Amino acid sequence: MTKQQDMFDERYRRVLKRHRQLSRGYVTKIEKTGVIVHKPIRHVREAVSFSALLLPFGILFVLKAAIVTVLGEDGYRQQVDLLREGGFVEQMGAVFMQIDPITAPLSRLLTYIMG
Repeated sequence: MTKQQDMFDERYRRVLKRHRQLSRGYVTKIEKTGVIVHKPIRHVREAVSFSALLLPFGILFVLKAAIVTVLGEDGYRQQVDLLREGGFVEQMGAVFMQIDPITAPLSRLLTYIMG
């Protein structure tokens, strides 16, 4: 009896999952065999969530602010200037590593916290 209940519960979960997917939108198609099939529409927000993108960028900004705090603004700018004199990849790195409006206040906050 337990095995039958487990099989039923699994089928029930699949039906609920399918119902949730179809409730967000679907496309009706006819297969080669003539069977009518409803396919759920995949939304962009399901593939990439905002919070999944926000976390890595936040970590990068905090690390960049920590480097600015440790080196000081002048020392950091000197290092970025050295990158600008390098090859193409180093120049692109210099563009991304320059002090921006997010890094500067974070750096000041870290300086205040670290003493």
